[in-house]
Amino acid sequence: MKITVEISKYPLRDDYLNGVDDFLERLHKHPDLKIMVNPVSTQIFGEADTIFPILQAEISQSFKSGQSPFMMKVLKGDLSEMSIKDY
Repeated sequence: MKITVEISKYPLRDDYLNGVDDFLERLHKHPDLKIMVNPVSTQIFGEADTIFPILQAEISQSFKSGQSPFMMKVLKGDLSEMSIKDY
């Protein structure tokens, strides 16, 4: 099943951008993911069976360098082509 995930990583320290950049670089190494990054969050599009194990691994890797809360929304379907007028 295709899904859309919106994910944000929140800062708990001043140098949080390094952790966000590291997380995004690791996500981009997975060619099966379609990723759109904006200043507030990142959207990931693809198959649920592909996305969830990748997120589990990459979030776990982020936790190794300290506490960093993630917020996620998961929606059914690939919403990457949807425009605002489609709502």
